[in-house]
Amino acid sequence: MLFGERQRRFSPRPGTPERGVGGEGSWPGIVRPPHPRPLTPEAGERGDYNLPLTLQIFSTRLSTAAFVLASLAAVCLCTTAIPADTQQGKADLLHIGSCASLALDASGGKEDVAIDNLKSFIKSETGFDSDILRQKTWSDLADKLAKKELELGVFQGIEFAWAHHKYPDLHPLALAVNGDSYRYASVLARKEDKATDFAGLRGQTLALPAVGQSHLRVFVDRLSQSQGKAPEAFFAKITSPENIEDTLDDLADGMVQAATVDRVGLEAYKRRKPGRFARLKVIAESSAFPPPLIAYFDHTLEKAKLERFQEGLLNARRKKAGQRLLNLFKLTGFEKVPANFNEVLAAVQKEYPRAKSEVK
Repeated sequence: MLFGERQRRFSPRPGTPERGVGGEGSWPGIVRPPHPRPLTPEAGERGDYNLPLTLQIFSTRLSTAAFVLASLAAVCLCTTAIPADTQQGKADLLHIGSCASLALDASGGKEDVAIDNLKSFIKSETGFDSDILRQKTWSDLADKLAKKELELGVFQGIEFAWAHHKYPDLHPLALAVNGDSYRYASVLARKEDKATDFAGLRGQTLALPAVGQSHLRVFVDRLSQSQGKAPEAFFAKITSPENIEDTLDDLADGMVQAATVDRVGLEAYKRRKPGRFARLKVIAESSAFPPPLIAYFDHTLEKAKLERFQEGLLNARRKKAGQRLLNLFKLTGFEKVPANFNEVLAAVQKEYPRAKSEVK
């Protein structure tokens, strides 16, 4: 949700276990803390805001976004003519996979309805039938792409780095971006905190937003391991606020001693809540992470179809159907792979290697 889109929580909430605890990319013992907010909001810093589209991605669940991104990829085929064989009645079925870490946050029935609606939209806009299939892990997704059981895959950037290390012939087709071509993680503390680096946060409480941003988790994991501890052992507690605004509000209010957020979200907070931002300081920053992207193998799709597909993605922002789904996914658009992408990918693979036991 947008900064200030819902009523701020000014009454305490009981701590409840975070959804997905124990799954891939999560840590045990993560809970949501009570939020004893002041009854009177600070002037100019707790109202309703209408953020530009560039900043809205941080308010949506990336779990829902995975299916939306997969659907948008298919919908973007409508930017060019539907193939003659499809017009003549020959079904063109697209098999699109996404990782379980990006699963819809809705429970059973609601999830089924959402997926059915997305499939119907793809069919009505493009003439293509589609299967949008959730995979248990990024490794399962990569394996099925390699076996031609799926034609396209939607990965988080860090997951694609691991998948590409396993399958060097797996290629990015287009990057899903929000302003910047890459993602960056920032660890913050309050200015009066004596900590000047990550080591100084040992034994403190960390807030990590529950928005499915894998690069934040792996960055904290690497920093903790550099201190000889797993994150849940390095920190006294890891909380999971609903979004970036709540995460930084918790830190500004002194409810936690550290927070990790994406840099674009931090910049949005600085503009919208300068007084609260002024209470914070950056302790550590990551190098570039790849953004979410759509990937493929050369042997899976015909070249002409793949080129038409990519063209549709890149032109999505110029088409009404594409704009609607970009708005739903809170993206500014799709981009071609940057010239330095392979360098960034190699650096990420070296700095954040996946444990061999976790790779099939």
